[in-house]
Amino acid sequence: MASETTPLLRETQDPEVRSDDTDTASIDSGSSSSPSIWSVLPVLFIGKSSVFVSQADTSLVLATYAPIASEFNDFDKASWLLSSYMLAMCVAQPLYGKLSDIFGRKTLLQVSYALFAVGSGLCGIARSMGELIASRALQGVGGAGMVCLVSILITDICPMRDVASYRSYINVVQTVGRSSGGAIGGLLADTIGWRSTLAGQAPITLIGMALVAWKLHLPAGSRPDSPDDSLHNTKGSYTLVSKLRRVDIGGALLLSTTILPILFVLDAGGTEFAWLSPTTLVLLLVALLSGLLFSLVETRYAAEPIFPLSLLSNRAVLVSYLGLALQNASQTAVMFLTPLYFQVAKGASTAEAGTYMVPSVLGNTAGGLATGLLIRRYGRTKSLLSFSALSSGLCYSLLLLVWTGRNPGGWQSILVFPGGVATAMAHSAIFVVVAAGVSETDMAIAGSGLYLSGSFGGVAGICGVSALFQARVYRGLVHRLLRSGIPRGSEIMRRVLGDVTSIWRQPEEIRNLVIAAYVDGFRASFFLCLAFAGICLVLSVLSPEKRLV
Repeated sequence: MASETTPLLRETQDPEVRSDDTDTASIDSGSSSSPSIWSVLPVLFIGKSSVFVSQADTSLVLATYAPIASEFNDFDKASWLLSSYMLAMCVAQPLYGKLSDIFGRKTLLQVSYALFAVGSGLCGIARSMGELIASRALQGVGGAGMVCLVSILITDICPMRDVASYRSYINVVQTVGRSSGGAIGGLLADTIGWRSTLAGQAPITLIGMALVAWKLHLPAGSRPDSPDDSLHNTKGSYTLVSKLRRVDIGGALLLSTTILPILFVLDAGGTEFAWLSPTTLVLLLVALLSGLLFSLVETRYAAEPIFPLSLLSNRAVLVSYLGLALQNASQTAVMFLTPLYFQVAKGASTAEAGTYMVPSVLGNTAGGLATGLLIRRYGRTKSLLSFSALSSGLCYSLLLLVWTGRNPGGWQSILVFPGGVATAMAHSAIFVVVAAGVSETDMAIAGSGLYLSGSFGGVAGICGVSALFQARVYRGLVHRLLRSGIPRGSEIMRRVLGDVTSIWRQPEEIRNLVIAAYVDGFRASFFLCLAFAGICLVLSVLSPEKRLV
């Protein structure tokens, strides 16, 4: 049985050796027993609270951005309330891994809480849309740590076979946060106002920060290079100055200036500026040059790289990053298209359309819990990844066959359930693949990079599918309204492209033509998602597996 001073994880191994398909992964350094539930509960409780707050924030802002933009009379910038948070989170995620190795998990988690709390408070007193957007970006930097550090902490204190189970509990809270944030935000915005709603996250976050200081005690030896508890430091004293010297500042800046322009183009391209505009080309050129300089710095000059590029030569890491990005891209696209389909084909209200995403949320919860139990029982991941890809493919195939725009019923929303199951299974299993495929000292960096790949996939999925969807709908409307000689065709086309609710104010004959054009867009999007699922299936076969014993 592991004592309080015995490392709970297995000894560090060479990552390439650990990635062999036929290897067996040791769960801990001397025993296959799990840590006491009482040692895990504080981490789970703190983790659940931080994940809930950070995930609820996104849907909360989606529910309140209209009154916010109205107060500042700046509706054109309303989308940046969400985009600034998302972009800041993506940029910060890969940095937390190495920084937590240097400064300690507990310290970085408290810093992330503090940043989120300060950002929340500043949101409440913002005097302009610009100040509010900047405050949201600060929240995003904090939210990145609140989410990714929790999973890293779980790998620090739990045997590998139990990691998926504990992460599935976090996944449930993440899903509940995303689902309930909009309802909570809308209610609070109507009662106490949006300023108090956003600022009210600050005291909640500060309570979480206090809980981290009070209840989070990491086992000695969980971090060999930078222990959180100085009493167990066996490698000499760590001063703040010595830790700061270890930070790869140049690499961090170059990595940020590589990621941010790409995400900015994906987020704003086609709306804020044209895809082939000089702005797009300049941003992509900046990203390319920064990426080349980042590679040079990390491989030749950085003593402790912020993200070692050698990790990408590890099959477990590369395949997992690609798989999670594609899975998130397809599922995020489906979540984006689901309410829109029922608004177009059924004339559903915004509130009603939102309820049609519930089956996906339920699937996400069921898939996460089932994956945790299966990995704990059998210690396998490859079959789960293959099943996840097949489940995704089934979802998108059913949508292609059934969502034709003719006689849509609410029961058709059940078809998105397999997609939710697939995404949760992929998230849980892929994290275990990465954790089992890298050395213990690389786990934090690899884990934070995994979160970045998922976020990047989500952004790319929405942007890519949205562009494809709009192009196919536009082409379908041109063919059905303009070339068919429909009276006032161009005016009708302008209205139905700008406001989907106007579709159901058209005469039945025109309405059917417009719905058919929109269905063209849905079908093209689902075919793309189906292609992503096929690639994920191939990647699942290539994914290395070690039986966790």
